[in-house]
Amino acid sequence: MVMKLYAAPTPNVQRAILPLFLTNVDTEKELELVSISLMGKQQQSPNFKAKQPFGVVPYFEDGDIGIFESRAIAKYIVDKYEMTELVGKTLKERAAVNQWVESESQNFHAAVGPVNKELFISRIMKKPVDEKLVAAGLESLGKVLDVYEAQLSKSKFLALDTYTLADAFHTPYLEKLRTMDTFKNIFDNRPHVKAWADTICTHPAFIKTTQMNWDSATPF
Repeated sequence: MVMKLYAAPTPNVQRAILPLFLTNVDTEKELELVSISLMGKQQQSPNFKAKQPFGVVPYFEDGDIGIFESRAIAKYIVDKYEMTELVGKTLKERAAVNQWVESESQNFHAAVGPVNKELFISRIMKKPVDEKLVAAGLESLGKVLDVYEAQLSKSKFLALDTYTLADAFHTPYLEKLRTMDTFKNIFDNRPHVKAWADTICTHPAFIKTTQMNWDSATPF
Protein backbone atom coordinates (compact mmCIF):
# COMPACT_ATOMS: atom_id res chain seq x y z
CA MET A 1 0.00 0.00 0.00
CA VAL A 2 1.26 3.46 -0.95
CA MET A 3 2.35 5.73 1.89
CA LYS A 4 0.85 9.23 1.94
CA LEU A 5 2.42 12.47 3.11
CA TYR A 6 -0.03 15.32 3.66
CA ALA A 7 2.11 18.41 3.69
CA ALA A 8 3.70 21.39 1.98
CA PRO A 9 7.37 22.17 1.25
CA THR A 10 8.46 23.32 4.72
CA PRO A 11 11.51 22.52 6.87
CA ASN A 12 9.40 20.47 9.29
CA VAL A 13 8.14 18.33 6.42
CA GLN A 14 11.71 17.81 5.22
CA ARG A 15 12.66 16.66 8.71
CA ALA A 16 9.80 14.17 8.74
CA ILE A 17 10.51 12.45 5.45
CA LEU A 18 14.32 12.67 5.18
CA PRO A 19 14.97 9.13 6.52
CA LEU A 20 12.86 7.64 3.73
CA PHE A 21 15.41 8.93 1.22
CA LEU A 22 18.10 6.96 3.04
CA THR A 23 16.33 3.72 2.11
CA ASN A 24 15.97 1.87 -1.19
CA VAL A 25 12.28 2.74 -1.36
CA ASP A 26 11.12 3.93 -4.79
CA THR A 27 9.43 7.09 -3.56
CA GLU A 28 8.03 7.81 -7.02
CA LYS A 29 5.88 4.68 -6.69
CA GLU A 30 5.53 4.15 -2.94
CA LEU A 31 5.00 7.68 -1.60
CA GLU A 32 2.04 9.84 -2.55
CA LEU A 33 2.33 13.54 -1.83
CA VAL A 34 -0.93 15.20 -0.83
CA SER A 35 -0.67 18.98 -1.05
CA ILE A 36 -2.03 21.05 1.82
CA SER A 37 -2.42 24.74 0.96
CA LEU A 38 -1.07 26.64 3.95
CA MET A 39 -2.01 29.98 2.43
CA GLY A 40 -5.51 28.62 1.86
CA LYS A 41 -5.53 27.41 5.48
CA GLN A 42 -6.46 23.87 4.48
CA GLN A 43 -4.51 22.70 7.52
CA GLN A 44 -7.22 24.27 9.67
CA SER A 45 -10.11 22.64 7.83
CA PRO A 46 -12.29 20.11 9.71
CA ASN A 47 -11.35 17.37 7.24
CA PHE A 48 -7.65 17.82 7.87
CA LYS A 49 -8.00 18.33 11.62
CA ALA A 50 -9.80 14.98 11.74
CA LYS A 51 -6.38 13.57 10.84
CA GLN A 52 -4.06 16.11 12.49
CA PRO A 53 -5.91 17.56 15.49
CA PHE A 54 -3.51 20.50 15.89
CA GLY A 55 -4.07 21.65 12.32
CA VAL A 56 -0.46 21.77 11.14
CA VAL A 57 1.60 19.82 8.63
CA PRO A 58 2.88 17.20 8.13
CA TYR A 59 0.61 14.19 8.53
CA PHE A 60 1.67 10.73 7.38
CA GLU A 61 -0.30 7.59 6.56
CA ASP A 62 1.00 4.08 6.02
CA GLY A 63 -1.95 1.74 5.64
CA ASP A 64 -3.98 1.93 8.83
CA ILE A 65 -1.22 3.82 10.65
CA GLY A 66 -1.53 7.60 10.87
CA ILE A 67 1.12 9.81 12.45
CA PHE A 68 1.44 13.52 13.13
CA GLU A 69 4.52 15.41 14.36
CA SER A 70 7.55 15.45 12.07
CA ARG A 71 9.97 13.74 14.43
CA ALA A 72 7.51 10.94 15.17
CA ILE A 73 7.07 10.36 11.43
CA ALA A 74 10.84 10.19 10.93
CA LYS A 75 11.25 7.76 13.82
CA TYR A 76 8.49 5.56 12.41
CA ILE A 77 10.30 5.36 9.07
CA VAL A 78 13.54 4.49 10.85
CA ASP A 79 11.78 1.72 12.79
CA LYS A 80 9.91 0.38 9.76
CA TYR A 81 13.05 -0.01 7.70
CA GLU A 82 15.22 -1.09 10.67
CA MET A 83 17.73 1.70 10.15
CA THR A 84 19.71 0.96 13.29
CA GLU A 85 22.72 2.88 12.00
CA LEU A 86 20.72 6.08 12.40
CA VAL A 87 19.79 5.52 16.04
CA GLY A 88 22.79 3.60 17.38
CA LYS A 89 23.55 -0.11 17.51
CA THR A 90 24.41 -0.32 21.20
CA LEU A 91 22.85 1.05 24.35
CA LYS A 92 25.67 3.59 24.65
CA GLU A 93 25.31 4.74 21.06
CA ARG A 94 21.52 5.06 21.35
CA ALA A 95 21.92 7.16 24.48
CA ALA A 96 24.30 9.49 22.64
CA VAL A 97 21.98 9.82 19.65
CA ASN A 98 18.89 10.34 21.81
CA GLN A 99 20.38 13.20 23.80
CA TRP A 100 21.27 15.14 20.65
CA VAL A 101 17.92 14.33 19.07
CA GLU A 102 16.35 15.92 22.15
CA SER A 103 18.72 18.86 21.91
CA GLU A 104 17.48 19.54 18.39
CA SER A 105 13.93 20.06 19.60
CA GLN A 106 14.60 21.52 23.06
CA ASN A 107 17.56 23.79 22.29
CA PHE A 108 18.30 24.27 18.59
CA HIS A 109 14.78 24.43 17.18
CA ALA A 110 13.53 26.32 20.22
CA ALA A 111 15.93 29.11 19.24
CA VAL A 112 15.81 29.09 15.44
CA GLY A 113 12.17 28.11 14.90
CA PRO A 114 10.56 31.34 16.19
CA VAL A 115 13.04 33.45 14.20
CA ASN A 116 12.31 31.60 10.98
CA LYS A 117 8.57 31.80 11.62
CA GLU A 118 8.73 35.55 12.27
CA LEU A 119 10.71 36.16 9.08
CA PHE A 120 8.26 34.04 7.08
CA ILE A 121 5.13 35.64 8.51
CA SER A 122 6.45 39.17 8.17
CA ARG A 123 7.22 38.52 4.51
CA ILE A 124 3.85 36.93 3.76
CA MET A 125 1.86 39.47 5.76
CA LYS A 126 4.05 42.35 4.52
CA LYS A 127 4.59 43.68 8.01
CA PRO A 128 7.72 44.85 9.84
CA VAL A 129 9.91 42.19 11.38
CA ASP A 130 9.84 41.99 15.18
CA GLU A 131 13.51 42.82 15.62
CA LYS A 132 13.48 42.16 19.37
CA LEU A 133 12.20 38.62 18.79
CA VAL A 134 14.83 38.01 16.12
CA ALA A 135 17.64 39.39 18.30
CA ALA A 136 16.59 37.25 21.25
CA GLY A 137 16.42 34.19 19.03
CA LEU A 138 19.85 34.83 17.55
CA GLU A 139 21.33 35.26 21.02
CA SER A 140 19.83 31.96 22.17
CA LEU A 141 20.93 30.25 18.97
CA GLY A 142 24.48 31.47 19.43
CA LYS A 143 24.67 29.91 22.88
CA VAL A 144 23.40 26.60 21.50
CA LEU A 145 25.89 26.64 18.65
CA ASP A 146 28.75 27.33 21.06
CA VAL A 147 27.90 24.04 22.77
CA TYR A 148 27.72 22.35 19.38
CA GLU A 149 31.08 23.80 18.37
CA ALA A 150 32.70 22.16 21.40
CA GLN A 151 31.00 18.85 20.64
CA LEU A 152 31.88 18.91 16.95
CA SER A 153 35.53 19.63 17.71
CA LYS A 154 35.62 16.02 18.87
CA SER A 155 33.80 14.30 16.00
CA LYS A 156 32.64 14.97 12.45
CA PHE A 157 28.98 14.38 13.32
CA LEU A 158 26.98 15.45 16.33
CA ALA A 159 26.27 12.25 18.26
CA LEU A 160 28.62 9.62 16.83
CA ASP A 161 31.45 9.44 14.32
CA THR A 162 28.84 8.58 11.69
CA TYR A 163 25.69 10.29 10.38
CA THR A 164 22.66 9.68 12.60
CA LEU A 165 19.12 10.85 13.16
CA ALA A 166 20.51 13.65 15.33
CA ASP A 167 22.22 15.13 12.27
CA ALA A 168 19.20 14.52 10.04
CA PHE A 169 16.84 16.33 12.39
CA HIS A 170 19.03 19.45 12.43
CA THR A 171 19.49 19.66 8.67
CA PRO A 172 16.43 21.60 7.39
CA TYR A 173 16.96 24.54 9.72
CA LEU A 174 20.74 24.44 9.39
CA GLU A 175 20.13 25.00 5.70
CA LYS A 176 18.24 28.16 6.66
CA LEU A 177 21.29 29.26 8.63
CA ARG A 178 23.48 28.68 5.58
CA THR A 179 21.29 30.57 3.13
CA MET A 180 19.36 33.37 4.86
CA ASP A 181 20.89 36.82 5.35
CA THR A 182 19.56 37.06 8.90
CA PHE A 183 21.95 34.28 9.90
CA LYS A 184 24.89 35.27 7.68
CA ASN A 185 27.38 35.69 10.55
CA ILE A 186 26.20 32.77 12.65
CA PHE A 187 29.12 30.53 11.70
CA ASP A 188 31.78 33.13 12.48
CA ASN A 189 34.24 31.64 14.98
CA ARG A 190 32.39 28.31 14.77
CA PRO A 191 34.33 26.45 12.06
CA HIS A 192 33.33 22.99 13.24
CA VAL A 193 29.64 23.87 13.16
CA LYS A 194 30.09 25.31 9.66
CA ALA A 195 31.87 22.20 8.41
CA TRP A 196 29.17 19.99 9.91
CA ALA A 197 26.39 22.07 8.39
CA ASP A 198 28.07 22.04 4.99
CA THR A 199 28.42 18.26 5.16
CA ILE A 200 24.90 17.31 6.21
CA CYS A 201 23.12 19.97 4.16
CA THR A 202 24.69 18.55 1.00
CA HIS A 203 23.79 14.96 1.94
CA PRO A 204 22.00 13.33 -1.03
CA ALA A 205 19.03 12.35 1.14
CA PHE A 206 18.41 15.95 2.19
CA ILE A 207 18.83 17.22 -1.36
CA LYS A 208 16.06 14.82 -2.40
CA THR A 209 13.71 16.32 0.19
CA THR A 210 14.18 19.70 -1.47
CA GLN A 211 13.37 18.21 -4.87
CA MET A 212 10.04 16.59 -4.05
CA ASN A 213 7.55 17.47 -6.78
CA TRP A 214 4.85 19.32 -4.89
CA ASP A 215 3.52 20.83 -8.12
CA SER A 216 2.34 17.36 -9.12
CA ALA A 217 1.03 16.43 -5.67
CA THR A 218 -2.52 15.22 -5.17
CA PRO A 219 -4.72 18.13 -4.02
CA PHE A 220 -6.26 17.65 -0.59
